[in-house]
Amino acid sequence: MSETSPHSIFARYYEVDPFVDRFGTDHERAVDVIIPIIHANEFWRANLVSIYREVPVNRLILGDGGCIDGSIDTARQFPRVEVLDHRGFTSLGYSIRHLIEAVRTEWFIYLHSDVYLPPGWFDAMFKHRGEYDWFECDQHITVLAEYPLDLPNVERPFSGSQMGRKVVFRKVTPIIDDDYLYRNEDIILAGLVKRAGFRYGKVSDTFHFHQVMSKASRWRRTIKRVDVHLDLAPEEEIRANETFARGIIKYLSPSEMTPEVLEAVKAAIRRLVELEVAGYYEFREWAQNTNPTWVPYLDSTMSIVRRARIADQIISISHIYRNHGFWGVVKRAIRRIARRAAN
Repeated sequence: MSETSPHSIFARYYEVDPFVDRFGTDHERAVDVIIPIIHANEFWRANLVSIYREVPVNRLILGDGGCIDGSIDTARQFPRVEVLDHRGFTSLGYSIRHLIEAVRTEWFIYLHSDVYLPPGWFDAMFKHRGEYDWFECDQHITVLAEYPLDLPNVERPFSGSQMGRKVVFRKVTPIIDDDYLYRNEDIILAGLVKRAGFRYGKVSDTFHFHQVMSKASRWRRTIKRVDVHLDLAPEEEIRANETFARGIIKYLSPSEMTPEVLEAVKAAIRRLVELEVAGYYEFREWAQNTNPTWVPYLDSTMSIVRRARIADQIISISHIYRNHGFWGVVKRAIRRIARRAAN
C-alpha cells in the first residue's frame, strides 16, 4: 500500500509504477499466465504491471472472446504476449479449455482481467505447490461503481454536499451541544432548520460523488461487505441463471456441492421457472438425460417452486375473477396458451 494511504488500494491503482519484468531475474520459476478476455476495466494496465512485477511470466496467453475495447492493444505493449482467437466460442469454459491446452510450462496461473496482484503474491502461492495440484487464495473486493442513490420516497437527506445561509443557523447552532450529533447530522440539521421557520429542500439538477471506502479512524470502521445490485437486461439474467444451473448439473453431482452452491442452483432454477424460460418437466427431463444424479434433488426443488407458483396463480386468478368475472379468467388462459404456442 502507499505510505500516504495505508488503508486504500486505490492509490496503488492510480500510481504510475515503473514496469518490472520479473522473468528477467526469476526465469527458472517462470510460468505461463492465461486470461480469457472480452473487456477489461480502467485498471487493466495497472493489473498487467502487477502481474509482470509479481510473476515470472513465461508467456501471457489471452483468449480473445471478441474484445469490445482496446484491451488486446494494451496487452500487446507488454512482452511475450500471445493472443488466441476465441471469437467463435460460445462459453467462457471452452475458452479456458483452449487456454490450458496452450500452456507449455509445468505450472500455470489463471487470472481474471480485473485482478491486481499485491506484493509477495507469487512467492506465497509458489510455496504451496507441494500441498495441492490446483489451488487459489483469498480475495479482497474493491468496488468502483458509480450509481445514483435512488431514494425518491425517503425523506432523509443522506447528504454529503449542502449549501445554506448563515443567518438561518443563528437559531440553530445555539441548540447543538457536544453530545449526540454525529452520523445523524443530515436529519437533525434539516429538522432544526425547518423548526426555526426556514426552508429546507433538495435539488435534482446536480449531484456529488460520495466515496465509500476504508479510511483511517479513531475507531474501528472497516468495511465488512458491499452489495452491488446489478440492473440486468432480461436476456442477461436468463443467460446467467441458465448457464449457472445447467453447468453445475452437467459437470458435477449434488454430493460434490457445498450447501451454498446447492441453494444457488435451486435459486437459479426457480428464477428460470418464474421467467417461463424452462418448465418443470422439461428441465427435469434434460437433467435425467444429462446427469441423473440430480433428479431427486430437482424433484424436491421443483415441488417447492411448483407449489409457490400455483399459489401465485391462484391469487392472480382470484384478482382477475373479482375484477373481470369468469370471462376475464377465460381470456387470460387463452392469451397464456397463445403465448406458449408462439414460443
